[in-house]
Amino acid sequence: MFKRLGLSKLAYWPVVLAVAGVLACGGGEEESEDAAQNQRGGRPGMGAMARTGASIPVEVKTVGRGNIAATLLTYTSLEAERHVDVVSRTQGLVKSILVEEGDRVTEGQPLAQLDTDALELTLREREVNMNSLESNYKRSQELVEQELLSSQEFEQTKFQYEAAATQYESAKLQLEYATIRSPFSGIITERLVEVGNLVNANDVVFRTADLDPLLARIHVPEKDIGQVRPGQSVRINVEGSEQTHTGRVSLISPIVDPESGTVKVTVEIRDRMVTLRPGMFTTVNLVIAIQENVLQVEKKALVAEAEGSYAFLFQDGTAEKRLLEIGIAEGDYVEVLSGLSDGDSIITVGQEGLRNGAPVRIAGQIPPAAEGMGGGPAGMGGGPGAMGGRGGSGGEDGGRQAVQEGTGGSGRPGMAGAGGAGGAREGAGGQPGGMGGGRMMNMDLAQMKKRMFQNPDIKAAYDKQVEEDPSFAEDEERQRTFLIQQMRQMRAQRGGGRPQ
Repeated sequence: MFKRLGLSKLAYWPVVLAVAGVLACGGGEEESEDAAQNQRGGRPGMGAMARTGASIPVEVKTVGRGNIAATLLTYTSLEAERHVDVVSRTQGLVKSILVEEGDRVTEGQPLAQLDTDALELTLREREVNMNSLESNYKRSQELVEQELLSSQEFEQTKFQYEAAATQYESAKLQLEYATIRSPFSGIITERLVEVGNLVNANDVVFRTADLDPLLARIHVPEKDIGQVRPGQSVRINVEGSEQTHTGRVSLISPIVDPESGTVKVTVEIRDRMVTLRPGMFTTVNLVIAIQENVLQVEKKALVAEAEGSYAFLFQDGTAEKRLLEIGIAEGDYVEVLSGLSDGDSIITVGQEGLRNGAPVRIAGQIPPAAEGMGGGPAGMGGGPGAMGGRGGSGGEDGGRQAVQEGTGGSGRPGMAGAGGAGGAREGAGGQPGGMGGGRMMNMDLAQMKKRMFQNPDIKAAYDKQVEEDPSFAEDEERQRTFLIQQMRQMRAQRGGGRPQ
């Protein structure tokens, strides 16, 4: 046809470009914007998505009601009710040790045995002496009755016998002291001697403690002591454990410390499972009152600002910012006095950095706009008629077809074979090589990262996001969305697809 009109092949390019310009100018504003986006390597309809912004994946929970306890919060360390140093009551060499640290013992149970050879000899010696003086004492009684012995001599014999009997009992007691026994039922917390050590009287050889109950001594401000009474319930939490233990107020000091302005309150904890130990640092929540059936939300859903605490409601795909009036807090929940209603859906994860009215979606659910991006005849990554579709078959006919259909991706019209190959290979949403949203969302995350991290700017932006938000590294959906957004921004900055 061009030959008949007298046009050479060299004149082909200006004609094609002129036709393309006429076609591009023939649509409305939205079509022009989409055409410009397509020329940059994008897909029809991306202009509208850029105006609205990509939806942010979030997690949502429904507001409910429950009971929340009003508490006085303080901190202290646990103590044993009884903690005693076990001492040796006699001198001797340690012959054997019968218990070890951590052993539970009963009252009077032997803990260690001292050498008794010398003590046994002393006992027998004093026993013989006592028996001898006892015989003299009995004969003196008979002589006194017969008036053959004066009362003074009789009293002297009696005193000697009683003194010998006392010495015998003393030696017997020393022999008993050679066996060191537990003063009460409890647990051995420390052993301070070894076999062969020489211990003297009053040397500490063991330490024992009674761990049931344990005590927590807290100091309550003077203004709050009126709300504390004996038997009141107390919740105990130990650092490093999620288990909550229950105690009760056992003693309240009758005086106020003039230096601190506080009153000492002793809390008793019964630990049947033996999971608590003296010295553990604990958080003590003294329950003052229990608010029943109140509106409550998780603390992690709140966003603190200068004006107060906010929460974001999930409203038909958008985030609505609400100012809340907060009441008492307990554990992971806080009471909401105003700002929310029963059944409201609030965002609990992903609300940091959100703006009022921002587009959001529930994590794991594909938004309706993205469902048409995966392929199909009319989709944004499909075959003929889609973005980056057939692109023509090549040559002059391929160039004309590419111009007429508005396809061809990054391929240039009129180059032999380039229109069709470029459309299929380099098109923004073509089936063979396109990087459409549907394909990227379905691509393995590791493959996506390997491909995208070839660009150092995208890798740096990803690392920065992980550093600012550690939860981002655990959310694959957010990572995919982030990488696709970075890809689109990169293409927009370059002003098109791959460099020609």
